[in-house]
Amino acid sequence: MLAYVARRILISIPVIVIASVLLFWFVSVSTDPTARLRLSRDPTLVDRERERLGLNDPLHVQYGNWAKDFVRGDWGESYISRRDVSTEIRTALWNTTQLILWAIFLCAIVSIFIGVYSAVRQYSALDYTFTTASFIGLSMPPFFFGLLAIHFLTTELRLLLGWDQPLFYSVGMHSATDKGFIDFLRHLALPVLTLSVQLVAGWSRYQRAAMLDVMSSDYIRTARAKGLPRRKVIFKHGLRNALIPLTTVMAIDIGALFGGLIVTETIFAWPGMGRLFVQALLQGDTAIVLPWMIVVAGFIIVFNLLADVLYGVLDPRIRY
Repeated sequence: MLAYVARRILISIPVIVIASVLLFWFVSVSTDPTARLRLSRDPTLVDRERERLGLNDPLHVQYGNWAKDFVRGDWGESYISRRDVSTEIRTALWNTTQLILWAIFLCAIVSIFIGVYSAVRQYSALDYTFTTASFIGLSMPPFFFGLLAIHFLTTELRLLLGWDQPLFYSVGMHSATDKGFIDFLRHLALPVLTLSVQLVAGWSRYQRAAMLDVMSSDYIRTARAKGLPRRKVIFKHGLRNALIPLTTVMAIDIGALFGGLIVTETIFAWPGMGRLFVQALLQGDTAIVLPWMIVVAGFIIVFNLLADVLYGVLDPRIRY
């Protein structure tokens, strides 16, 4: 196992290098950090800024200088806020991680429960109900569900309860006068719910399909014929093997979530990676855009590696 993990890490190094080269080239040819200065009346201001940023050097020289600084932890400073880029991304990443961890914990439990129940009770009333709800969840855009959640669970619920303050908040991570854990949960609830809708809908369908396939296998029929309790057949022999396809999907989705919560974080003003990317992109702040992309690419590679390792944990027949 350790040798396999070491090989995958070594393979991942050239992958991330190639990804960084392509991303650096895409950003360089599609953006101009000095564009905002071209409206200045000083004709030499743009030239001085390009010289300071090294934009007059050949592209391969620019990449080499940037890569050396990036590896050393010097990610530069934002063109807009003049804050350290590594600090900006570290703060946004931690905020996004908090949102993702709560959502993944909720989604995994709910998805596995729905998938297993729907497979074991195939064609039951609840199976049809879960299937219909999954199709609705998959077809509903996150921004639309987020707006509905804000309207009904913030405004309408407050009016129904007759409270001065809503039960759930829809802006930011904390209130201005309250930084406590309960206040954090009241801000967290709606973003997690919005994020979870499509994840639960998709993951539960994968889990149902995998569970149905496993439960029709020969070794499951053999276990039943030997008289093993139904609960043991389902959870020890069926569920463990049925989790392998779901593990692949979850690993890919979780890796992408570290940079893909753009809609959810924008709607709820959550100061995470998605919102940071949108702001940097709209402002032309390439000093943040490029490291942001590298960090997200790294998370995707890491979680794919984690999925491969978990295969051997879930299925002892897999050997590396």
